[in-house]
Amino acid sequence: MVRNGAIIGRFCLVLTKLKKILFISLVGFLILSTGYTQEPPQSPAKLKVDKQMLKNFVKSMLIPGWGQLENGNKVRGILYVTAEIAGIYGYKTNYQAGADKESEFKLFGDEHWDYTTWSFSDNGETACGNLRTHGMQTYIDSDNIIRPIKDHHFYENISKYPEFVCGWDDIAQKDDEDLTPNKLAYIEMRTLSNELYRNAQLAGTLIMVNHLISAFDAALGTDMTSFESTSFDGKFYINPLNVSRGITMEVTF
Repeated sequence: MVRNGAIIGRFCLVLTKLKKILFISLVGFLILSTGYTQEPPQSPAKLKVDKQMLKNFVKSMLIPGWGQLENGNKVRGILYVTAEIAGIYGYKTNYQAGADKESEFKLFGDEHWDYTTWSFSDNGETACGNLRTHGMQTYIDSDNIIRPIKDHHFYENISKYPEFVCGWDDIAQKDDEDLTPNKLAYIEMRTLSNELYRNAQLAGTLIMVNHLISAFDAALGTDMTSFESTSFDGKFYINPLNVSRGITMEVTF
C-alpha cells in the first residue's frame, strides 16, 4: 500500500507540474499572440513635397530674385537682383583697381629698389646695419648675373623689413624709422592695393550670401508641403516582450 501510495503521489506531483507547464505555455502563447498578431503594420503619414518649391530654390540660387518673381513677389525679386548687380559691380571695380595699383607699386619698386646696391651691405647675418630676419631668393640669369626672384615675398620684404632699406635709391634720406620717401610712397601704394583686393573679396562674399538668402527666401515663399488628407487617427500598442519598442504610437493622416 505504501508503494502504491508513493506511486500515486509521484503521479499527482508530475500531473501538477504538467498543469503548471501547460498553463505557463498557454499564457506565453497568448502574450505572443497579443504582442505580434494584434500590432498592425506601421503606416506613416505620407508627405508630398511641392516641386515648385525646389524649382524656385534652384532658380534663385542661380539668379537671385528669379524665384521671388515666380512666386509673384516682384518687389523682393527686384531687391535681390539689385543686390546682385551691385555686388558684381563692387567686385569687378575693386578687383580691377587693386590689380592696377599692384602693377603700379611693382613698377615703382623695380625702378627705385636695386638688388646690387643692397647686396653690398649683406653679409648673411646683417644687412643695411640691421639683423637679417628674412632671406632674399635669387637666381643666375643667362648673363651669369645674380638677380632677385621677384615674387610676392620680394615685394613684401622691401616694404616691411629694415634690412632691405639700403636698396632704395634715396637711402640718403632715410629717417630714424628706416623709411625713405620712396619706400614710404611704395608702402602706401601697396597698402591701397591690398585694401582694394579685400573690398573685392568682401563683395564676392556678399554675392554668395545674396544667392543663398534669395534661394531660401524663394523656397519659403512657396507652398512647401501638402498632406494626402486632413484627418488623422492615433493609437497605442503595448508589446510586453519587446523592450526597445514596448510602446508604439501610430499616427495616420
